[in-house]
Amino acid sequence: MNYANIKYYDIANGPGVRVSLYVSGCRNHCKNCFNPETWDFAYGQPFTPEVEEKIFKGLELSYIKGFSLLGGDPFEPENQLALVGFMEALKKRFPDKSVWAWTGYDFEADLLTGKKGDPEITMRLLKCIDVLVDGRFVESLKNPDLLFRGSSNQRIILVRQSLARDELVQMVAETDRLFVRRFTPHDAAGLYEILGDEQTMQYVEPAFGREKTDKFLSENCVGKANVFAVELKDCEKLIGYILLKPTGEREYEAGWIFHKDYRGMGYAYEAVNAVFDHAFAEMGAFKFTAGIDERNAPSLTLARGIGMKFIRTEKQGEKTQLIYEKTKGNK
Repeated sequence: MNYANIKYYDIANGPGVRVSLYVSGCRNHCKNCFNPETWDFAYGQPFTPEVEEKIFKGLELSYIKGFSLLGGDPFEPENQLALVGFMEALKKRFPDKSVWAWTGYDFEADLLTGKKGDPEITMRLLKCIDVLVDGRFVESLKNPDLLFRGSSNQRIILVRQSLARDELVQMVAETDRLFVRRFTPHDAAGLYEILGDEQTMQYVEPAFGREKTDKFLSENCVGKANVFAVELKDCEKLIGYILLKPTGEREYEAGWIFHKDYRGMGYAYEAVNAVFDHAFAEMGAFKFTAGIDERNAPSLTLARGIGMKFIRTEKQGEKTQLIYEKTKGNK
């Protein structure tokens, strides 16, 4: 295998400062590809053991957050064979560094079905990857505001979770401690821990039963682009639910509910900020409002902490809500 380039201080391909390897060889030939020179399998320099050691050396620096694998396409069969041993060694040597990869192939249709090369090799390579951006670059769907991808058909996939649950788990945003992702049917038990707890729900509505939680998940969460699950990276536990409800042109009402055992640790601050940033960049949002019960001190503290401004008070029966607002200009 040949490689086109190595960037040892890359900040464009994944979170934080990373080491990035661009392999040569791609058969997708997407129109207006960012790196058309890498279509040629013979382009660049040979990927030798000496080059591998240089990459390992670069990853030893404490401020390097992870490794990114791009191309060309790492999942061309020839490239898979050349990369799998290197990637397994990398994950063993740097288990705490995140690995991101990009491919023009489809995760389910091409990679999980074993259509691209030896199925065993493909699965070994996938197990070395934390986050995969899949799909061809489509010029008509190009959007420069998208996170770490070029066109809106491409997906950011949490690979380990998807393989373990046998269902697609799509990431929306990442913080140092959290994944913000789409809900899946697998989340029923975790969501019930949150919505079924009376203390957690005291300022929202009566606690849900399990049947109501399951129905709420299937009808209001799974497959919805404006509802977000918050998961701890280290143990993959669901700890939060965030909703952005459209209320007008580029306007959303924000709501959030977090597991009572994970309050006061900054998780909600990280997650809601990440969702707002996502909505400003990818959903075209301009303004968020949030109505918070005046007795709900944790949520009021969070609203102020993420830069929301108090604008008015509203009475809802015997309850009093404080209305907060945040716009793109004051983010």
